[in-house]
Amino acid sequence: MSSGTRNSSIILLAEGILENAKEITRQVQLTGTALPDFSSTAEEAPSTPGFQKLQARLRTQLEDLQLLIDGPRTFYRHFLMRGYEIAAFQIALDFDFFVLIPSEGDIRLEDLASKAGLDQDRTGRVVRLLITHRFFQERKPGFFSHNSFSIALQRDDEMRSMVHYSFDEMLKASAEASVALKAHPLQSDSVHCPFYARFGVPIFEYYAKYPENSGRFAQAMAGWRKMTNNVVELRDNYPWASLKGTVVDIGGGSGHVSIEMAKLFPHLSFAVQDGGDDMLAQGRRLVPSDVRSRISFTKANFFEPQRYKGASAYLIRQCTHNWADHDVVRIFKAVVPGLEGSDEGTPLLINDMILPEPGDDVEREGTRIWERERRQADMVMLMCFGAKQRTVKEFQALLHEADPRYVIRKIHEQGALGLIEVHLDRGQESR
Repeated sequence: MSSGTRNSSIILLAEGILENAKEITRQVQLTGTALPDFSSTAEEAPSTPGFQKLQARLRTQLEDLQLLIDGPRTFYRHFLMRGYEIAAFQIALDFDFFVLIPSEGDIRLEDLASKAGLDQDRTGRVVRLLITHRFFQERKPGFFSHNSFSIALQRDDEMRSMVHYSFDEMLKASAEASVALKAHPLQSDSVHCPFYARFGVPIFEYYAKYPENSGRFAQAMAGWRKMTNNVVELRDNYPWASLKGTVVDIGGGSGHVSIEMAKLFPHLSFAVQDGGDDMLAQGRRLVPSDVRSRISFTKANFFEPQRYKGASAYLIRQCTHNWADHDVVRIFKAVVPGLEGSDEGTPLLINDMILPEPGDDVEREGTRIWERERRQADMVMLMCFGAKQRTVKEFQALLHEADPRYVIRKIHEQGALGLIEVHLDRGQESR
């Protein structure tokens, strides 16, 4: 909590919350969208940069007000119950409650339990706990139906996959955090991390070993991009209109980003490269007919020298955060043959979250929330990959280690993801 917030009175916080709530309401009404509520037919509020700033500011104020009203004892009392609440949410996902409850109307408790293959007692207890968190509703005793938050997971397979994989794999791995760090206090990579401690294999080998979960992981990544990390920064912070030819999407998974970019820039083609057969197969199934002729899918290992020469740009999006420093150096080094085989000035575009530098005092709206989201993502990387999110300086050091000719030309740090434009300085070869 910032010093300014600590000194704020409850009344001042409440007044600020009221003013920001009024402005959010005004912005929603200007779009012609109905104000959000908890009904199953409620629309989601629009997401614009201005609206997101208001959200961050309001969330910070609401959180501070809650903390001041609760105090430490009440806060910890509720905080320590979250693990049990998460268990209830996971049961609802594993036993398909979100799918079995119909999108319209309701279902009797005994029917839900029978379809889920679970007894009525525990089925009811789980759903009723979730109702206290505004998931589902019980408008008459023994009959359950959806509300706006639960039906979102029924209607969107990708969002449900994102939530489900987080509970089914990532939180189980996180439970081994202290065990893993105590076993290897000075090492951090894909075999020295909590995920490995929990499952006995690095995360990507896990998905090769359990292909039934690999498809869900691909859907989960698409759901994550829809929720937060869309292509806005990528679209708006590089002059794509100036390019001609093919953009190579290194580690592009199932090609969701390339598909979106191909729709936005019909003059460009995209070559999706990934090491996972399941990811590539998922992409081939998902690619729409209107862009299919401009998107190719190739199996490739981004630790091996880049084979595609003559690209207009090389894009690596949300890959580096999955790997420890020494692995990222190998990835950057492997791109060099592609850049050397392309026209001078061909960029390597690193599209990933950028952490603020320690002690960064840049003033932002909702700074604490903004930074926390990045620190949360950094912890995901630590738990699951033994890797990390990075600052610009850290990226710069790894690029230089990979090849001293790498030069960062432009940096965009704001928004959901950053964008770092890197070039290979051919002039250094003769120096």
